[in-house]
Amino acid sequence: MNADLQTPSATTPRVAVVTRTKDRPILLVRALESVASQRFADLIWVVVNDGGATQPVDGAVEAARSRGIAAVAVHHPISLGMEAASNAGIAASRSEFVVLHDDDDSWEPDFLAEAVAFLDAGPEWGGVVTGTTRVDERIDPIDGPRTLRRRPFNPGLRSVHLSEVAEQNPFPPISFLYRRSAYDAIGPYDPTLPVLGDWEFNLRFLSRFDIGVIDRPLANYHWRVAAKGGYGNSVSGGVDRHVQWDAVVRNRLLRRDLESGTVGLGHLVASGRRQITLGKTLEPLTMARGIARRIVWRFRRVAGAA
Repeated sequence: MNADLQTPSATTPRVAVVTRTKDRPILLVRALESVASQRFADLIWVVVNDGGATQPVDGAVEAARSRGIAAVAVHHPISLGMEAASNAGIAASRSEFVVLHDDDDSWEPDFLAEAVAFLDAGPEWGGVVTGTTRVDERIDPIDGPRTLRRRPFNPGLRSVHLSEVAEQNPFPPISFLYRRSAYDAIGPYDPTLPVLGDWEFNLRFLSRFDIGVIDRPLANYHWRVAAKGGYGNSVSGGVDRHVQWDAVVRNRLLRRDLESGTVGLGHLVASGRRQITLGKTLEPLTMARGIARRIVWRFRRVAGAA
């Protein structure tokens, strides 16, 4: 076993499920159902209220306790941001494993059972991700979330490479269960990042530990593309911020390399950015090549039929 991957006392819950939320009671109810539906029950649910109303959060925690789920609430009087909320939830619990279950996402019932079994069977892994389904939805004010479409989010994910994550983040937090000892080894989420904190964390994680893959869609990543305000997604609702902070994260890491005189994560993410730029440059050529192939195929088909 990796020396950094230690197993805590058996008296603690094996999994801490950290949910970040702020004034989204409709989605928080669904998150509770997602946690309650898990076949694996040795967990504690930590709900971090990041500056929102306290009553819905306390109500959800009490509802969880009434169903036999260990649950606690952490209240921030003012919003400190998603990454600070992650750290607060992890600090408020003790466990062997950690997973972020945001209030707007969900799991299939076997997620925790299969993810924990994977890490139990492979102590060399620092964490594990599962396949993920993207769920497009809208919020009905009376009926709540309504699914519009389901499709694979990352169907080609079979392994997790640091070099590829340096280009872009291939999985959302809802699909990633990891060892708390790995979190302790690499340090907390960066609270200065308003977005992309999970990507920056994953980069540091992979610089020390490997991440395994369960090739089954056990996590659901929910998108509300048209939603505005509190019920929107950080990704779909803040594309410009993601573009700008993508540069900030890459620049920070590269500056650290330059200041220390080393070739590290900064150079890797800089190279990853060049790959993204190259891909965008070549995309029209690739599309044109595909169109040309289809035209030739059709001509051949017509000629053959003639």
